[in-house]
Amino acid sequence: MTWARHGSVTDPAADTSYLAGVKAEEKIHRDVQEGRAARTVAQHSSDAHECAELLEMLGIPVEAGRRH
Repeated sequence: MTWARHGSVTDPAADTSYLAGVKAEEKIHRDVQEGRAARTVAQHSSDAHECAELLEMLGIPVEAGRRH
């Protein structure tokens, strides 16, 4: 079965531009959230090794806490 998209997008470039803007906003929001999470983990960790290990488990880069 084939699916066809019957949208009424008149300007595909505008749609792509909008999507790029949404993705950029999402990245900013994610960076802020990761920074907060990294700082919280650091405050509750007993040492740097434990902090790095916990951040790795969460999938947060170690540098996230230093960005903001």
